[in-house]
Amino acid sequence: MSETVIVLQESSVLIGTGKSGQTPKLQETRKIPMEGYGNLIEQWDNVLINYQKSHKGEQIRLVLPAGYSSVRVSRIPYATGKQLNQMAGKVLEEGFRDGIADYGIIDVDKKDGICLCCGGAEQDVMEHIRNVCKENGLQISGITVPMEGYLRLLKQKKEYQGKTAVFLFFEENSVTSVLYKKGMYHYSTRSRIFSEPGTLDFGTEIVRNISGIMQFYRGSREEDPITDVYYVGCDQDDFEAAIEGLQNMNLQVAPFRLGDDFGMPEKAVEPWLLCIGGLYADKKKSRNLNLWKAAGQEGEQGEKQKELWQHLLVPGIVLGVCVVSIAGVKVLNQVTSSQIQKMEDWIFSDSVQEQYQQATELENKSADILMAERQVTQATKNLDSYPDLTKEMIEEIVDAGGKDITVRIRQMDADTGILEFDAESQKVIDIPGYVVKLQNTGLFSEVNYTGYVYQDDKYSLSLSCTLEGVSTDGEGSGEE
Repeated sequence: MSETVIVLQESSVLIGTGKSGQTPKLQETRKIPMEGYGNLIEQWDNVLINYQKSHKGEQIRLVLPAGYSSVRVSRIPYATGKQLNQMAGKVLEEGFRDGIADYGIIDVDKKDGICLCCGGAEQDVMEHIRNVCKENGLQISGITVPMEGYLRLLKQKKEYQGKTAVFLFFEENSVTSVLYKKGMYHYSTRSRIFSEPGTLDFGTEIVRNISGIMQFYRGSREEDPITDVYYVGCDQDDFEAAIEGLQNMNLQVAPFRLGDDFGMPEKAVEPWLLCIGGLYADKKKSRNLNLWKAAGQEGEQGEKQKELWQHLLVPGIVLGVCVVSIAGVKVLNQVTSSQIQKMEDWIFSDSVQEQYQQATELENKSADILMAERQVTQATKNLDSYPDLTKEMIEEIVDAGGKDITVRIRQMDADTGILEFDAESQKVIDIPGYVVKLQNTGLFSEVNYTGYVYQDDKYSLSLSCTLEGVSTDGEGSGEE
């Protein structure tokens, strides 16, 4: 079946047309550069609208950029039917609490389980795309994320199966690193590339990236060593700057080759890898990730609720008018009764009203005192559960970074035990390695980094770490 894949990126839009299936075939490709200014989403809108004008009726599958989507790859036990949907739904619920999310099935094995590629996007982004496509008559068959295409390509290429290797997928100014252990997905990370491709700094960034993955892999006590590194999306001459450093780590380095399996033998297909990934379709054995369908289901539920409300509105108004009329008649009759009149006179007398107000004020004060007491008790428990930030702890945090990294403490939240600080260095910081070192200090129950920038000739990594709590019941600390 012929289909068009449109890959949205920050600097350009890739368009590939071909036959979708288990082994997709590219037939035509086109690259549209983005302008260096203006709203990026509006520029994507213009590309989609202009393409529709000259290609009416074509089935289009969109690939969102990594910066506008999120991804999580999970392996669950083997299941089918309703049980599979429930387990996959739980993975989506845990990983994507907000926005629109869906999952695709990459591979199924009764022994090793099912590999899911879960992707999501913010709801306002999805609503904008759906509105633009519907208003302009675009025939959208699905919306996916780059990681799904990468994983389906790795599953398709038999020569890479069974290896314990790192696959580097370069996308504009970032790289997605995927670690496979004995031919099965194990771990992935996405990093920003700050250096110019082909320079020594570029080679250093790549080597540090691979080094961090290897440290993470060794830290989890894995037996099968990483033996190979494959890359795609980066020119061979540019990647040459990293090869010597990788070989010094006893790694074999080679380009990731797609070969002639995907059509267009007269030109290299590697630059169109995301278009090929978007053309994968095997309805009998797998399930494609489809955010378009997921967003539509949520929209249909909202429309059904709106229609139900509209159907109930008129009967509700009529019922309300009837109730008010009946109540008005009853109140009118009761007002004419002398007994009710006397009772109302007593209720609204000055003495009764004064007593009622005094009782109400006393009740409110009692409730305020009780609430304040509970808040103080809870705050005391929270403060007792976290250790003080001592000089020795700060020195241990500084020592974890070594002589090349300077640590600057920003703040310590005693209520939550969260310590925020910046790690600065003249050199590119090995993020995974540095995170492992901080974890090995035993000071933190959780280590997260919230930002990584290069400014004033320094690399700065912002971290938010939760201090290891202490027990308040005398039995020692424990993992939550």
